[in-house]
Parts: sequence; structure tokens; C-alpha cells
Amino acid sequence: MKIKVCRMLLLASALAGPAFLSLAAAGAAPVWAGETAETVAAVRTRPAVVMIGVEVGATAKVRCGGEVVTVQPAPRGWIGSGAIIHPDGWVVTNGHVVRPYVEQNDAEDVPILLERAVAQACPAALQGLAGDARAARIRALAADPANRGGITLEKKLQVPMSNGKTYPAEVKTYSPPAFVVVGTTKDAGGAERKEYGKDVAILKFEGKDLPVVRLAKETRRLHVGQEIIVLGFPGVVASHEMLSQATRFLPSVTFGRVSGFRIDVGGHRVIQTDAAIIQGNSGGPGINHVGEVIGAATFTSFQGDQVVQGFNFLIPAETLQEAAQKAGVTPQPDSAFMRLWDRGIQLYQRGRYGRALARFEAADRMHPGFLEVERLKEDVTARYAERGFLGREGVQWTLWGVGLVVVVCAVWFGGRWASDALTRRIHRVVREELQKGGAGPR
Repeated sequence: MKIKVCRMLLLASALAGPAFLSLAAAGAAPVWAGETAETVAAVRTRPAVVMIGVEVGATAKVRCGGEVVTVQPAPRGWIGSGAIIHPDGWVVTNGHVVRPYVEQNDAEDVPILLERAVAQACPAALQGLAGDARAARIRALAADPANRGGITLEKKLQVPMSNGKTYPAEVKTYSPPAFVVVGTTKDAGGAERKEYGKDVAILKFEGKDLPVVRLAKETRRLHVGQEIIVLGFPGVVASHEMLSQATRFLPSVTFGRVSGFRIDVGGHRVIQTDAAIIQGNSGGPGINHVGEVIGAATFTSFQGDQVVQGFNFLIPAETLQEAAQKAGVTPQPDSAFMRLWDRGIQLYQRGRYGRALARFEAADRMHPGFLEVERLKEDVTARYAERGFLGREGVQWTLWGVGLVVVVCAVWFGGRWASDALTRRIHRVVREELQKGGAGPR
């Protein structure tokens, strides 16, 4: 019975073997064979890049000539970028991104918000006025001491992620931009030396098993000419009138190279790059070809009032590590979400679409709504369907199992046949020798 089964399996493998091998070879073809490592690194990193939103609003009691009206004018707002460095919701960004939230700036905020409040609360007093006359009347009402004393500022710091969820955050450590003096020290000779800001901040919001970046330990091995990728939220894209707000929290990616190493006005090292950076990118991670964060975008170059692209700068990873240590957190490049996401990408690259889809779906259940995860889910689902029944991994694994059984049967059957053949030959030789011996002299 065993011999009959093995013979049937051997016959089936002989008929189906060539077709199966061609399917298996096609299934193993890498999806991103023509793409660079930088592309994969950017895809891997995007879920861990977050927008930083700062809002300064107010409640104002405005007297327009008689009655007091309480209004909440449209707040002032700023956006920047950041990266999650620990799965419990720790974020690194620029100091200047959160500066309006951290520092008191009443001299600038109060007049602007108060004028907005007057325009909202006093339509009757402004009726019939336009242009300069209207603006002058608003300024006059805003300058009234009674109105100036009736405004209370309200600040918010929020971290929107690319899955659409927004979290309130707090600042754990903060260093202002490089032109700000933060203190003085004395050198070995006793002379006083000014200390300047490093333009870095560490934020915290409540989260667990979040996507994270891999923050490099140091950048000494970085060289001029190496590829660099900057991720973030340029304001021109986030507020673009031709784009839907549905994707405003999906980070943009720009590619460039390391073009130099400089010292800023505060005496701190910065990395120069030609990768495009603009307002809103500040604090966004710059990564190398393996996805390590080597720096955070900090400032661009201007000629007059115009941004000059191609000459932009990053705070190096060492400064980011130092800020994290000061905040009491050790960057962690791993989480339950990242294990699923990374493994899914690896399987996707190898053409293992069914297994990749399972990882992406598990990651999506853990933290639903990441646009990058949803995009790859759609892609692998389509590719999986295109293969048909015989091209699916489950079927291929079954065929491989059958093939293994066939090999075992072949070895067993062949070994038994060879053993029987050898035994028969030995018996024949013995009989021949016995016959020869019986026919000889006694």
C-alpha cells in the first residue's frame, strides 16, 4: 500500500513539478527590486512622523462703547514636525516649534488677538467703515485700557498623527533657538562665556505601542555626499487650497544629500543638506538609507524675504539624544506595532503577499487609520488576488509539503529497491557458488 501511494505521488510530482516551480519562482520575485533602500526607509518611517500644532487663543471682554461683549477670537496657530522616539508617546522636535506655547509673548499675541476680538464683538461700531478707516477704528478700540485688561490668553499644544488621531501634549524639556542666550558659564581662565539655545524640545503625550523612529547614537560616520531623506509637514502642502484636508496629516518626503558640516551662531554643530525644507518641516526627522534618524530639520536659508532652497540645516542626532536624556527618556526603536509593520514590509518586498497582508491587518487593528498602512494593505490585497489560486502562499506551502513527502517516498522507495536488488544479487551469487561447488570432485 505504501509503495502504491508513493508511486502515485511521484507520478503527480513529475506532471505538476515544472508548473509549480515556475509559480514559486514568480511568487518570490521582490516587489521593490528596482527601488532604493532609501525608498523602503521612508515608507517604514512615515507612521512615526507627527505634526506639532501650537495654538494661542483668547477669551476677551470687549467694550464697544457701552455694553461688554465676551468673545473668543480666531486663535493664532503654528505647525511643525516631529518624530516619536519612544512607543509611550515621547516626541522630539525643534524648540522654536513650541516656543509660542512655552514662552510668554504677550507683547505680540495680545494686540493681534484683541484686534480680532474687537472686529468680532463690535460690528455696529465698525459699520460703514472700510480699509484704513476700519483698521484705525479697530486699533483704537483695542488700545482702550479697559479692553486690554479684559483679555485672557489660552494655549494648546497638540500632536496629530497620520492616522487622524490628535493628542494633547506637554513639554518635558525645551531649549530655544541658537540665537537665544540661555545662560553664562566660565571657561578655564575664569572668563564668562555665553551659552546659547540648541533649538530642541522633547514632548510627551499618552500612548502605547506607537510607531517609532530609530534615533542614531551619533553621526561621526556621516560623510558629505551621503543620501538623506527629510520627512515632515511643509505648510504649503498642509494648507494647500487644492488638496483635501483628509490627507493633511500624511508627512511629505524630500530627498537630498549631506552637503556640509557647520557650526551655528550658538557654537553648536549642524548638518547642511540640499534636501528641501520649508516652514512646517521644522523638527521633522532626517534619515539615512537604513532609516536611522541622523538629525532634525531646524532652519533654512533666506536671501531678503525669499527662502533659498538647497541650503538647509539639521540638528544632529547627538543633540537629540542629549535632550532625550535630559527629559528622562531613553529612545526605543522597537514596539509591538513596529514589529508587525517591519515584518510586513519585509514580506511584501519578498512577494509574500498573504503573510504581509496578515501583518498589516494586525498593525491596523492595533492602531487603525495610518494612511501608509492602508495603502500597502490595498496594494498587497490586489497583488494577492492577481496571482490566482495556485499562486497563493497557502497553496504553495501545501505543494511544498507534498513535494517533501514525494522526496521522502522517493528516498524510501529507491532505498528499498536498491536494498532488494542487492539482496537478490547476493543470493544469486551464493547459489552460483554453491552450484559450482556441488559439481566439482568429491
